[in-house]
Amino acid sequence: MKSNFNLKNITPYLIALVSFLFITFLYFTPLLSGKVLSMHDVNMYIGNSKELLDFHEKTGTWSWWTNSIFGGMPSFMITGGYPYSLSSKIGPLFYDLLPAPANVIFLLMIGFFIFMKTLNKNNAISIISSIAYALGTYNLLYTEAGHLAKIVALAYAPPLLAGFILIFNKKYLTGTIVTSLFLALELYANHLQITYYFFFVLLAYSIYRIFDFINTKNGKEIYKVALALFISALIGIGMNGQRLWSAYTYSKETTRGISELKTSSSGENSLDKDYAFGWSYGIDESFNLIIPNLMGGGSAGSLTKKSETYKVLTSGGVDSSMSEQFIQQLPLYFGDQSSTSGPAYSGILIFFLFTLGLFISKDQFRWTILGLVVFFLLLALGKNLPIFNNFIFDFLPGYNKFRAVTMSLTVVHFLLVWGAANCLSNLFNEEKKSWDEIKRPTLYTSAILIGLMFIGYSLVNFSGPNDQGFKTSLSGSLGSEFSNRVLVALQSDRADLAFNDIIRGIILIFIMLTTIFFFTKNKISSSYFGIITLLLITFDLFSVGKRYFNNSDFMNKSQAKVVIEPSAADLEILKDKDPNYRVLNLTTAFWSDARDAYFHKSIGGYHGAKLKKIQELYDYQMVKDGKLNFQILNMLNTKYLISNNEQNQPIVQKNPDVLGNAWLIDTLKVIETADQELNYLEKINPRTTAVTQSNQGLKANIYTPSVEDNIKLISYAPNKLIYSVSTKANQFAVFSEIYYRGNKDWKSFLDGAEVSHQKVNYILRGMEIPSGKHEITFEFRPESVEKGKFIDLAASVSFILIGLVSIIITKKK
Repeated sequence: MKSNFNLKNITPYLIALVSFLFITFLYFTPLLSGKVLSMHDVNMYIGNSKELLDFHEKTGTWSWWTNSIFGGMPSFMITGGYPYSLSSKIGPLFYDLLPAPANVIFLLMIGFFIFMKTLNKNNAISIISSIAYALGTYNLLYTEAGHLAKIVALAYAPPLLAGFILIFNKKYLTGTIVTSLFLALELYANHLQITYYFFFVLLAYSIYRIFDFINTKNGKEIYKVALALFISALIGIGMNGQRLWSAYTYSKETTRGISELKTSSSGENSLDKDYAFGWSYGIDESFNLIIPNLMGGGSAGSLTKKSETYKVLTSGGVDSSMSEQFIQQLPLYFGDQSSTSGPAYSGILIFFLFTLGLFISKDQFRWTILGLVVFFLLLALGKNLPIFNNFIFDFLPGYNKFRAVTMSLTVVHFLLVWGAANCLSNLFNEEKKSWDEIKRPTLYTSAILIGLMFIGYSLVNFSGPNDQGFKTSLSGSLGSEFSNRVLVALQSDRADLAFNDIIRGIILIFIMLTTIFFFTKNKISSSYFGIITLLLITFDLFSVGKRYFNNSDFMNKSQAKVVIEPSAADLEILKDKDPNYRVLNLTTAFWSDARDAYFHKSIGGYHGAKLKKIQELYDYQMVKDGKLNFQILNMLNTKYLISNNEQNQPIVQKNPDVLGNAWLIDTLKVIETADQELNYLEKINPRTTAVTQSNQGLKANIYTPSVEDNIKLISYAPNKLIYSVSTKANQFAVFSEIYYRGNKDWKSFLDGAEVSHQKVNYILRGMEIPSGKHEITFEFRPESVEKGKFIDLAASVSFILIGLVSIIITKKK
């Protein structure tokens, strides 16, 4: 039997694969020596998921609730298993191809390469643009921070668009398979904000192609396209049915959902606008796309001994070694954001090629790409362009559920690289342009970019909102006059950094322009032109990325383990065999740190989608006038507190007033509104009194618990709690467990029969108990999990069937 295998056909793909692996590991060389990257969000995930992973390892099943952070919350957005979702099987296979963080950067290259090949770009252009897409500075910075779900979503978005392109190019069966697969993987990445942004790219492309069909009198094809897209959406979304259903249900209860309060600290029906726009790009900061150090780079940066700051320090009598140490951690960034790891630099050469493409390309879609670039740039400005962004926030469906609008700059980078690839395609094509044809647009492009760089430079004065605080912090040791000299020197160094980047950009533009000149003059071949372009763009992005994310960020595995090593205080607490109590760590910013969740059930935590009610309890009652409200901590079963002793070492304090897992009260108050319920917590002793709303169906009552009455937790699992109770008369019990979708997802049972429980004390569960001895069970059975998995199964089977049909048709042909 004759084989159809031809090495020549796959050679271009092997070259691409080797190139991507080489660049990836060249950037992450420490991985080759066994070092690892300690990523903040990954460390937080390790803490958040510990209880869930331990439970899964012990039982073989997943709990969809964890008690380890914020007193308890659903784990839909943390970790879990989707046994019937094909995309949830394929996704980990791709993700685990390489060690983190090389895996996600490699996926970015692969994803964009698929997109480029779908557009019929040649191999050189596909490789160059794929590497450029991956090495965008924001992609690298998000990777360093551990926002890996975000990067995975950015990796699957380009091939998702490739599926749309195939469908609009009338390759309906192939397009449906590709679209449904990468839509499923895009949703598997579980970063809906990135998916939301890319929806506008998909929408713009679809509208453009639909009008193209109409103009070319191919309107009948629209129905076929619509059917293929509809089937793709059904399958792609369906393979994530359980995940999306759970996320949708949960989102209503989070800080992105509707509040019962008339005025909520976390937004009444969305995120608070100030919180959503907390990270907004400055208008002048947008020039960072072409001048990386225009705004100083990162919040904490270093200078050299040649810097003006170093010279001022040493000339003023500061020891040279102390001066050198001082200039390693300086507040170089002076923009509008509260902090940043670095700029959203897309590359001066990518921007050069993108702009040149606007002049020389004949494809009308280039103006749509330009329009999208402007749109996403405007979104990134957030609060700095209130007229536009307040309107978008208030009226664009779903937009008010997201924060950190600077994230839209990752899509800007995608669009710039796409436009740059189209420009290279025009330069590379068979009807290669002569120098005379492109001389004027090339010179115009060079002039525009150089002009933009100097305009950006002239817009800033290199002083920032935190400079006065920096000066004040130095005044105590250096004196007011000398501190002012240091600040002036720092501002001068900021200006030098920006100007040096402008000179760097001009040099790179000149080299690129010269390369194009020699190529169009037939002085160098297309192969050499491609190699030089690849080296220039890689150098540009690689070198800037290394300023902010480099080998020094990696550490030995033994050092990384220290991050989650228990302290002496942790070990002391872990001696307690009680299966369910909470810990408050006062040595950290407990409301934004999930480390404690690795060892304990924590009052605090770190998660972008915490429950709205727990956030409101924290804002209005847990912390009052800068002090902890122990009445609230007591009812939350806060058994231990960790604080620092005089030697700044963590020590344990046991809370003698903790109320335990459950207790019987003597007074139940019923009020009308959520605001009244939350405020009433200031007036009651939760040991004896509980407060609830009238909508819970309870009536105010007085109970008389006796000393012989008792209630006790006898069995603990994160998703199932069993209590034994014995009372001589009807009593009312308060359970120190977070109330969430009571009687819908959290079910309650009395001696095996389902009964209702109610929300009390704004955040906890309560239940009226008949006299006698009983067993009370709470079990988490979310409907989205029970039924959603069958949606996963149906969609996965449908995808496999379409794949089989495709194989059969291909064989017949």
